[in-house]
Amino acid sequence: MEASDMKLREPVAQAFGKERAVLYEAEIEQLAESKYSKRDLVDFLETYAAPTGVFYALSMIRRSKLGVKDLKEALDFLFNPTPAIVKTLHPILPPDCRILDFGCGRGQITCALALRGFQTCGVDISQDVLKIARKLACKLGCQATFSPVRNNKVPFPDEYFDVILSFWVFHEVQKNRLLQVAAELHRTVRRDGHAFIIDQEGVARFKTIKDSMKQHGFEFQSEKPLSAVYDHGKASRALMLTFMKK
Repeated sequence: MEASDMKLREPVAQAFGKERAVLYEAEIEQLAESKYSKRDLVDFLETYAAPTGVFYALSMIRRSKLGVKDLKEALDFLFNPTPAIVKTLHPILPPDCRILDFGCGRGQITCALALRGFQTCGVDISQDVLKIARKLACKLGCQATFSPVRNNKVPFPDEYFDVILSFWVFHEVQKNRLLQVAAELHRTVRRDGHAFIIDQEGVARFKTIKDSMKQHGFEFQSEKPLSAVYDHGKASRALMLTFMKK
């Protein structure tokens, strides 16, 4: 980016880390390649991002009723969940394992795991976010790959992955599609491989998720709280469900 475009990069990096700042750059570039002027985008953000954020933060304090310390933790996780997720998963993942990031979005978690030596593949239904994810991987110099999900099918062969990760996805999956998603995850992960599903307590239907995964050959192993979180207008916790393919 040009020097004049870097004013917001440093505050983003200080608040949420280098990878999040690089994602900011990738998003600006993607918007500029569609219908926006990069200069107009940067000027708009420099003018409105900080004051808009002030009113948004005050609204969250009123609605969530969280203390400032807890709200900071919740926002750190909401805007940059990667450190907490990597810290939790890194010690328990097999070395050099092949990971599917199901519903990878803009690819920050996929890239973070790739930078730590794992073979990572991200999939998503949105072509737009996959374009940003590929830009992010290029800017970070990592080997993560990204592919679209078409007709509810993951474009990989049976038992291709050692581990499946799905972050903030299952609350978006309609109840009548959960069984289909569980079946596709079961198909693509190896026997004795693990699936980690991270979502928001009180928003995601965890009992339905557990039942759907069980019906398709997954054994539920544990439920672990990761962080306080404020999202979807709710103050609650981010939980990680761990399953193993039987």
